[in-house]
Amino acid sequence: MKLEDYKLFTVGPTQMYQSTLEVRSKVVPYFRTPEFSELMLENEALIKKLQFAPSDAKAVFLTCSGSGAMEATVINCFDKNDNLLVISGGTFGERFEKICEIHHIPFTALKLGADEELVREHFAPFEGKGFTGLLVNIDETYTGQLYDINIISDFCKRNGMYLVVDAISSFLADEYNMEKYGIDATIVSSQKGLCLAPGLSIVTLSSRMVSKVEANDIESLYFDFKDYFLNMKRGQTPFTPAVGVCFELNDMLHKIDDEGIDSRLNEVRSRCEHFRNSLRGLPVHLPPYPLSNAITPVRFEKDIAMEFFAYLKDEKHIMVNPVGGELGKRSIRVAHVGDLSFVDYDDLLVEMKQFFGM
Repeated sequence: MKLEDYKLFTVGPTQMYQSTLEVRSKVVPYFRTPEFSELMLENEALIKKLQFAPSDAKAVFLTCSGSGAMEATVINCFDKNDNLLVISGGTFGERFEKICEIHHIPFTALKLGADEELVREHFAPFEGKGFTGLLVNIDETYTGQLYDINIISDFCKRNGMYLVVDAISSFLADEYNMEKYGIDATIVSSQKGLCLAPGLSIVTLSSRMVSKVEANDIESLYFDFKDYFLNMKRGQTPFTPAVGVCFELNDMLHKIDDEGIDSRLNEVRSRCEHFRNSLRGLPVHLPPYPLSNAITPVRFEKDIAMEFFAYLKDEKHIMVNPVGGELGKRSIRVAHVGDLSFVDYDDLLVEMKQFFGM
Protein backbone atom coordinates (compact mmCIF):
# COMPACT_ATOMS: atom_id res chain seq x y z
CA MET A 1 0.00 0.00 0.00
CA LYS A 2 1.31 3.45 -0.90
CA LEU A 3 1.94 5.99 1.86
CA GLU A 4 -0.51 8.42 0.26
CA ASP A 5 -3.31 5.88 0.74
CA TYR A 6 -2.95 5.67 4.53
CA LYS A 7 -5.63 7.11 6.81
CA LEU A 8 -4.03 10.04 8.65
CA PHE A 9 -4.79 10.74 12.29
CA THR A 10 -1.72 12.97 12.33
CA VAL A 11 -1.58 16.64 13.27
CA GLY A 12 0.31 17.58 10.14
CA PRO A 13 0.20 16.71 7.34
CA THR A 14 -3.45 15.94 7.95
CA GLN A 15 -6.16 14.01 6.17
CA MET A 16 -6.90 16.61 3.47
CA TYR A 17 -10.38 17.74 2.48
CA GLN A 18 -11.64 16.85 -1.00
CA SER A 19 -11.77 20.49 -2.10
CA THR A 20 -8.06 20.85 -1.28
CA LEU A 21 -7.22 17.73 -3.26
CA GLU A 22 -9.10 19.17 -6.22
CA VAL A 23 -7.13 22.41 -6.03
CA ARG A 24 -3.88 20.41 -5.82
CA SER A 25 -4.76 18.51 -9.00
CA LYS A 26 -4.54 21.64 -11.15
CA VAL A 27 -1.52 23.12 -12.91
CA VAL A 28 0.41 25.60 -10.77
CA PRO A 29 0.24 28.92 -12.66
CA TYR A 30 2.74 31.72 -13.07
CA PHE A 31 2.40 34.07 -10.13
CA ARG A 32 3.74 37.54 -11.01
CA THR A 33 0.32 38.59 -12.23
CA PRO A 34 -2.52 40.86 -11.05
CA GLU A 35 -4.70 37.79 -10.58
CA PHE A 36 -2.29 36.15 -8.14
CA SER A 37 -1.81 39.45 -6.33
CA GLU A 38 -5.57 39.66 -5.82
CA LEU A 39 -5.62 36.12 -4.43
CA MET A 40 -2.82 36.90 -1.96
CA LEU A 41 -4.50 40.09 -0.76
CA GLU A 42 -7.63 38.00 -0.17
CA ASN A 43 -5.53 35.49 1.76
CA GLU A 44 -4.16 38.24 3.98
CA ALA A 45 -7.60 39.71 4.68
CA LEU A 46 -9.11 36.30 5.46
CA ILE A 47 -6.30 35.03 7.70
CA LYS A 48 -6.49 38.26 9.70
CA LYS A 49 -10.26 37.88 9.99
CA LEU A 50 -10.04 34.29 11.25
CA GLN A 51 -7.34 35.22 13.77
CA PHE A 52 -9.34 38.25 14.94
CA ALA A 53 -6.33 40.41 14.18
CA PRO A 54 -6.59 44.22 14.28
CA SER A 55 -7.40 45.84 10.93
CA ASP A 56 -3.94 47.45 10.78
CA ALA A 57 -2.10 44.14 11.30
CA LYS A 58 0.10 42.78 8.50
CA ALA A 59 0.65 39.20 7.35
CA VAL A 60 3.92 37.75 6.05
CA PHE A 61 3.73 34.68 3.79
CA LEU A 62 6.86 32.53 4.00
CA THR A 63 7.81 29.49 1.93
CA CYS A 64 9.15 27.41 4.80
CA SER A 65 8.12 25.10 7.61
CA GLY A 66 6.83 26.31 10.95
CA SER A 67 10.32 26.14 12.43
CA GLY A 68 11.55 28.51 9.72
CA ALA A 69 8.74 30.91 10.59
CA MET A 70 9.61 30.66 14.29
CA GLU A 71 13.19 31.63 13.57
CA ALA A 72 12.20 34.38 11.11
CA THR A 73 9.80 35.88 13.66
CA VAL A 74 12.35 35.92 16.48
CA ILE A 75 15.14 37.54 14.43
CA ASN A 76 12.81 40.18 12.96
CA CYS A 77 11.02 41.08 16.17
CA PHE A 78 13.91 40.99 18.67
CA ASP A 79 17.65 41.59 18.96
CA LYS A 80 20.46 41.64 21.52
CA ASN A 81 18.85 44.62 23.27
CA ASP A 82 15.76 42.57 24.18
CA ASN A 83 15.23 40.27 27.14
CA LEU A 84 12.82 37.43 26.41
CA LEU A 85 10.91 34.94 28.52
CA VAL A 86 10.43 31.58 26.78
CA ILE A 87 7.83 29.11 28.02
CA SER A 88 9.56 25.78 27.61
CA GLY A 89 7.51 22.69 28.33
CA GLY A 90 8.55 20.44 25.48
CA THR A 91 10.56 20.14 22.30
CA PHE A 92 8.93 23.13 20.60
CA GLY A 93 9.53 25.43 23.55
CA GLU A 94 13.11 24.21 23.48
CA ARG A 95 13.22 25.16 19.79
CA PHE A 96 12.47 28.77 20.69
CA GLU A 97 15.31 28.57 23.23
CA LYS A 98 17.70 27.27 20.57
CA ILE A 99 16.77 30.05 18.16
CA CYS A 100 17.51 32.67 20.80
CA GLU A 101 20.84 31.02 21.60
CA ILE A 102 21.94 30.89 17.96
CA HIS A 103 21.08 34.54 17.36
CA HIS A 104 22.46 35.80 20.69
CA ILE A 105 19.13 37.17 21.91
CA PRO A 106 19.03 37.29 25.73
CA PHE A 107 16.36 35.03 27.21
CA THR A 108 15.25 33.13 30.29
CA ALA A 109 13.38 29.85 30.03
CA LEU A 110 10.34 29.17 32.19
CA LYS A 111 10.84 25.41 32.40
CA LEU A 112 7.97 23.00 33.03
CA GLY A 113 8.52 19.48 34.29
CA ALA A 114 6.89 16.32 33.02
CA ASP A 115 3.09 16.60 33.26
CA GLU A 116 3.41 20.03 34.91
CA GLU A 117 0.55 22.43 34.20
CA LEU A 118 1.39 26.08 33.51
CA VAL A 119 -0.34 28.17 36.20
CA ARG A 120 -0.34 31.82 37.25
CA GLU A 121 2.15 31.19 40.08
CA HIS A 122 4.85 30.25 37.56
CA PHE A 123 5.08 33.90 36.50
CA ALA A 124 5.59 35.40 39.96
CA PRO A 125 9.43 35.22 39.87
CA PHE A 126 9.46 37.08 36.55
CA GLU A 127 7.28 40.06 37.45
CA GLY A 128 8.93 43.45 36.95
CA LYS A 129 12.25 41.96 35.84
CA GLY A 130 12.57 43.97 32.61
CA PHE A 131 11.48 41.35 30.12
CA THR A 132 10.57 42.86 26.75
CA GLY A 133 8.87 39.89 25.11
CA LEU A 134 7.44 36.40 25.65
CA LEU A 135 7.62 33.43 23.28
CA VAL A 136 5.16 30.56 23.63
CA ASN A 137 3.92 27.56 21.66
CA ILE A 138 0.34 27.94 22.85
CA ASP A 139 -0.28 24.24 22.23
CA GLU A 140 3.00 22.52 23.06
CA THR A 141 2.56 19.82 20.42
CA TYR A 142 5.07 17.48 22.06
CA THR A 143 2.88 17.07 25.15
CA GLY A 144 -0.50 18.32 23.90
CA GLN A 145 -0.76 20.86 26.73
CA LEU A 146 -2.82 23.93 25.86
CA TYR A 147 -1.39 26.83 27.85
CA ASP A 148 -3.81 29.32 29.39
CA ILE A 149 -3.69 32.38 27.11
CA ASN A 150 -5.49 34.47 29.75
CA ILE A 151 -2.64 34.02 32.25
CA ILE A 152 0.02 34.67 29.62
CA SER A 153 -1.74 37.71 28.18
CA ASP A 154 -2.32 39.26 31.61
CA PHE A 155 1.36 38.83 32.50
CA CYS A 156 2.53 40.45 29.27
CA LYS A 157 0.13 43.38 29.61
CA ARG A 158 1.17 44.03 33.23
CA ASN A 159 4.82 44.04 32.24
CA GLY A 160 4.53 45.93 28.95
CA MET A 161 5.86 42.97 26.94
CA TYR A 162 5.45 41.91 23.33
CA LEU A 163 3.63 38.58 23.02
CA VAL A 164 4.65 36.13 20.28
CA VAL A 165 2.50 33.02 19.90
CA ASP A 166 3.29 29.93 17.87
CA ALA A 167 -0.26 28.78 17.14
CA ILE A 168 0.81 26.26 14.52
CA SER A 169 -1.06 23.34 16.12
CA SER A 170 -3.76 25.29 17.96
CA PHE A 171 -5.09 27.59 15.21
CA LEU A 172 -8.50 26.38 13.95
CA ALA A 173 -8.66 23.82 16.76
CA ASP A 174 -8.92 26.10 19.81
CA GLU A 175 -10.32 29.59 20.34
CA TYR A 176 -7.84 32.25 19.16
CA ASN A 177 -8.14 36.03 19.21
CA MET A 178 -5.17 38.32 18.60
CA GLU A 179 -6.92 41.56 19.49
CA LYS A 180 -8.60 40.25 22.66
CA TYR A 181 -5.38 38.88 24.14
CA GLY A 182 -2.99 41.54 22.87
CA ILE A 183 -0.99 39.10 20.74
CA ASP A 184 1.71 40.86 18.70
CA ALA A 185 2.77 38.01 16.43
CA THR A 186 0.98 34.82 15.44
CA ILE A 187 2.77 31.98 13.65
CA VAL A 188 0.79 29.35 11.71
CA SER A 189 1.66 26.79 9.05
CA SER A 190 -0.27 25.27 6.19
CA GLN A 191 -0.11 21.58 7.16
CA LYS A 192 -1.80 21.72 10.58
CA GLY A 193 -5.29 23.15 11.26
CA LEU A 194 -5.52 24.58 7.76
CA CYS A 195 -5.16 20.97 6.48
CA LEU A 196 -3.11 21.91 3.43
CA ALA A 197 0.15 20.63 2.00
CA PRO A 198 3.31 21.62 3.91
CA GLY A 199 5.50 24.45 2.68
CA LEU A 200 3.72 27.68 3.62
CA SER A 201 3.88 29.55 6.92
CA ILE A 202 2.16 32.80 7.83
CA VAL A 203 3.18 35.33 10.46
CA THR A 204 0.56 37.94 11.42
CA LEU A 205 1.94 41.02 13.16
CA SER A 206 0.24 43.75 15.18
CA SER A 207 0.89 47.35 14.17
CA ARG A 208 3.15 47.95 17.17
CA MET A 209 5.18 44.85 16.26
CA VAL A 210 5.37 46.04 12.66
CA SER A 211 6.87 49.30 13.95
CA LYS A 212 9.42 47.36 16.02
CA VAL A 213 10.36 45.20 13.02
CA GLU A 214 10.79 48.25 10.79
CA ALA A 215 13.19 49.77 13.35
CA ASN A 216 15.33 46.60 13.57
CA ASP A 217 18.33 45.83 11.35
CA ILE A 218 17.91 42.26 10.09
CA GLU A 219 20.94 40.33 8.86
CA SER A 220 19.01 38.12 6.48
CA LEU A 221 18.21 38.21 2.79
CA TYR A 222 15.34 35.71 2.69
CA PHE A 223 13.71 36.39 6.06
CA ASP A 224 13.70 40.20 6.23
CA PHE A 225 10.07 41.03 7.01
CA LYS A 226 10.47 44.63 5.80
CA ASP A 227 10.89 43.27 2.27
CA TYR A 228 7.70 41.24 2.68
CA PHE A 229 5.76 44.28 3.95
CA LEU A 230 6.84 46.24 0.89
CA ASN A 231 5.95 43.50 -1.59
CA MET A 232 2.64 42.66 0.07
CA LYS A 233 1.38 46.16 -0.72
CA ARG A 234 0.97 44.81 -4.27
CA GLY A 235 -0.08 41.32 -3.20
CA GLN A 236 3.29 39.68 -3.83
CA THR A 237 6.22 38.14 -1.95
CA PRO A 238 9.86 39.07 -2.56
CA PHE A 239 10.78 35.48 -3.49
CA THR A 240 8.92 32.62 -5.14
CA PRO A 241 6.13 31.52 -2.80
CA ALA A 242 4.63 28.05 -2.48
CA VAL A 243 2.24 28.99 -5.28
CA GLY A 244 0.15 25.83 -5.24
CA VAL A 245 -0.30 25.96 -1.46
CA CYS A 246 -1.35 29.63 -1.75
CA PHE A 247 -4.24 28.48 -3.97
CA GLU A 248 -5.10 25.72 -1.50
CA LEU A 249 -5.05 28.35 1.25
CA ASN A 250 -7.44 30.63 -0.60
CA ASP A 251 -9.90 27.78 -1.11
CA MET A 252 -9.72 26.72 2.55
CA LEU A 253 -9.98 30.23 3.99
CA HIS A 254 -13.08 30.92 1.92
CA LYS A 255 -14.54 27.56 2.99
CA ILE A 256 -14.03 28.30 6.69
CA ASP A 257 -15.19 31.90 6.38
CA ASP A 258 -18.37 30.82 4.57
CA GLU A 259 -19.16 28.18 7.21
CA GLY A 260 -18.07 30.38 10.11
CA ILE A 261 -15.05 29.96 12.37
CA ASP A 262 -17.24 28.63 15.20
CA SER A 263 -18.46 25.85 12.94
CA ARG A 264 -14.89 24.68 12.26
CA LEU A 265 -13.94 24.87 15.93
CA ASN A 266 -17.04 22.91 16.92
CA GLU A 267 -16.28 20.28 14.28
CA VAL A 268 -12.79 19.71 15.68
CA ARG A 269 -13.99 19.83 19.30
CA SER A 270 -16.74 17.28 18.69
CA ARG A 271 -14.32 14.78 17.13
CA CYS A 272 -11.93 15.34 20.01
CA GLU A 273 -14.58 14.75 22.67
CA HIS A 274 -15.97 11.69 20.85
CA PHE A 275 -12.55 10.05 20.76
CA ARG A 276 -11.56 10.89 24.34
CA ASN A 277 -14.88 9.71 25.73
CA SER A 278 -14.49 6.43 23.82
CA LEU A 279 -11.11 5.71 25.44
CA ARG A 280 -12.82 4.80 28.72
CA GLY A 281 -12.25 1.17 29.56
CA LEU A 282 -9.00 0.93 27.63
CA PRO A 283 -5.65 0.53 29.48
CA VAL A 284 -4.61 4.08 28.64
CA HIS A 285 -4.90 7.49 30.29
CA LEU A 286 -4.61 11.17 29.43
CA PRO A 287 -2.14 13.60 31.01
CA PRO A 288 -3.44 15.78 33.87
CA TYR A 289 -3.04 19.24 32.28
CA PRO A 290 -5.44 21.13 29.93
CA LEU A 291 -5.37 19.71 26.41
CA SER A 292 -5.75 21.30 23.00
CA ASN A 293 -8.56 20.07 20.79
CA ALA A 294 -5.96 19.55 18.06
CA ILE A 295 -4.53 16.31 19.46
CA THR A 296 -5.07 13.72 22.16
CA PRO A 297 -1.85 12.47 23.79
CA VAL A 298 -2.64 8.84 24.62
CA ARG A 299 -0.50 7.44 27.43
CA PHE A 300 0.00 3.68 27.78
CA GLU A 301 0.57 1.84 31.04
CA LYS A 302 3.55 -0.04 29.56
CA ASP A 303 6.39 0.75 27.12
CA ILE A 304 4.41 -0.29 24.05
CA ALA A 305 3.87 3.00 22.20
CA MET A 306 6.19 2.26 19.29
CA GLU A 307 4.85 -1.29 19.02
CA PHE A 308 1.33 0.15 18.75
CA PHE A 309 2.47 2.75 16.20
CA ALA A 310 4.05 0.02 14.05
CA TYR A 311 0.95 -2.18 14.38
CA LEU A 312 -1.31 0.58 13.05
CA LYS A 313 1.12 1.61 10.30
CA ASP A 314 2.22 -1.79 9.02
CA GLU A 315 -0.88 -3.91 9.55
CA LYS A 316 -3.80 -1.46 9.45
CA HIS A 317 -2.42 1.34 7.23
CA ILE A 318 -3.30 3.95 9.81
CA MET A 319 -0.93 6.74 10.80
CA VAL A 320 -0.89 8.39 14.22
CA ASN A 321 1.82 10.69 15.58
CA PRO A 322 4.64 8.97 17.47
CA VAL A 323 6.39 10.90 20.23
CA GLY A 324 10.12 11.39 20.55
CA GLY A 325 12.25 11.75 23.65
CA GLU A 326 11.34 10.54 27.11
CA LEU A 327 7.62 10.21 26.31
CA GLY A 328 8.24 8.10 23.23
CA LYS A 329 7.95 4.69 24.87
CA ARG A 330 4.54 5.28 26.44
CA SER A 331 2.75 7.88 24.33
CA ILE A 332 1.27 8.45 20.90
CA ARG A 333 -0.78 11.39 19.67
CA VAL A 334 -4.07 11.24 17.77
CA ALA A 335 -5.08 14.35 15.82
CA HIS A 336 -8.57 15.79 15.49
CA VAL A 337 -7.91 18.17 12.60
CA GLY A 338 -8.42 17.05 9.02
CA ASP A 339 -11.20 15.43 7.04
CA LEU A 340 -12.13 12.75 9.59
CA SER A 341 -15.51 11.50 10.79
CA PHE A 342 -16.81 9.83 13.94
CA VAL A 343 -16.79 6.57 11.96
CA ASP A 344 -13.05 6.97 11.32
CA TYR A 345 -12.43 7.35 15.05
CA ASP A 346 -14.67 4.37 15.80
CA ASP A 347 -12.58 2.33 13.36
CA LEU A 348 -9.39 3.47 15.11
CA LEU A 349 -10.85 2.48 18.48
CA VAL A 350 -11.70 -0.97 17.14
CA GLU A 351 -8.06 -1.41 16.16
CA MET A 352 -6.93 -0.19 19.58
CA LYS A 353 -9.16 -2.78 21.28
CA GLN A 354 -7.87 -5.48 18.96
CA PHE A 355 -4.28 -4.53 19.80
CA PHE A 356 -5.09 -4.85 23.52
CA GLY A 357 -6.89 -8.17 22.95
CA MET A 358 -10.25 -6.78 24.07
